[in-house]
Amino acid sequence: MRKRISLYITYDGLLDPLGSSQILPYLKAIASQEDHLHVLSFEKPERYALAAGALREALSNTTIRWTPLVFTRRGGTAGKVWDLVRMQLAACRIAARIQLSVVHARSHAPAQAAWLIKLIFGSSFLFDCRGLWVDERVDKGGWVLSNPWHRFQYSVYKWIERILFAQVDHMVVLTEAVIPEVLRLGVLSRQQVTVIPCCADFRHFQLVTPQRRKMARAECKIPEDSLVLGYLGSVGGMYMPERFLRLVELASARHPSLQVLVLTPDEEKFHQLMQVHLPAVLHKAVHIRSANRDQVARWLPAIDLLVSLIQPSYARMGSSPTKLAEAWATGIPAICNSGVGDVAALVQELDAGMVIDADSDPDLTAAADCLLNLIHKGGLRLRKATQARLGLEVASNRYLKIYEQLRL
Repeated sequence: MRKRISLYITYDGLLDPLGSSQILPYLKAIASQEDHLHVLSFEKPERYALAAGALREALSNTTIRWTPLVFTRRGGTAGKVWDLVRMQLAACRIAARIQLSVVHARSHAPAQAAWLIKLIFGSSFLFDCRGLWVDERVDKGGWVLSNPWHRFQYSVYKWIERILFAQVDHMVVLTEAVIPEVLRLGVLSRQQVTVIPCCADFRHFQLVTPQRRKMARAECKIPEDSLVLGYLGSVGGMYMPERFLRLVELASARHPSLQVLVLTPDEEKFHQLMQVHLPAVLHKAVHIRSANRDQVARWLPAIDLLVSLIQPSYARMGSSPTKLAEAWATGIPAICNSGVGDVAALVQELDAGMVIDADSDPDLTAAADCLLNLIHKGGLRLRKATQARLGLEVASNRYLKIYEQLRL
């Protein structure tokens, strides 16, 4: 009987926050059914120096074998090309030593290496497409299409994307909304596509209780009897922080006890935005903290309502915000905007909050008017409903099913 041997390639590090929350849990589930799962990742030097030993120890009693490469920070496009070459060479060395049945690529750059492995060694190619990456680069400002060099890179990567989509044996996408588009771009059939949204670890993100809320607010120096709006994640134009601050201004006029908790790695950027977009009298009500994954789980209970606004675009049809799964797992409803993946459908299905047009002041006003009603959508009911759709076990079971299909 042929052994179950697979290679997983990721340009994200297992030691990154994303690695611990969205990669390792799935790898452990897959490895439970594998004779051998080899992982090739790119690690940031400072994180590797601090935590590589502990991770190796944690993996020692699993079937996971780990080959870390050093992530190149410098050199711009040349640095990324160099990383891609090293990725392809390392993947080929691994594949030459072990008889792979599946090569599993997380996102577009690893998919290029996986396609090469398929061509050379005949392995099944599983493309874990984390969204429409090429167009997301434009959304985030990495490529400005008025720049000829950026426009050339965009054209080349769209061409590569179509080749990869046409060559997959199976594809994972984050949303139902993006399925028609990946079929249009080259995936041959709907049967080759599985939706696995960004899920939450319900053991890590526990249900908010009065005691957890009290402790979280005390740590964040938020008055215990406040009404608290939350912002979670990076600060950038695509996350519409200025519209969040507009909602804060409108809500403060209706709820004098309103406080705001912002958990972000971009503390200084948020302070700067407040100077422009929020009246100075409200600044003292905003509490900004940088938080690691453990701290996010500990401090989320301080929040009554999460606000998750993302600028709609073509690429956003493939987006699945992890922050929503984490908030709903904690029992915290959310105010979201339409035009982002399956968010609107999930909010309606789970009765998990409110969907608005974030560019509309009347919509923001309507949200500000019904904050107290929205808060009552939270709690144990929301957590249970969310776990059935966005629990880690849902994702793990779907991955295992895909692996079984690829071996038939």
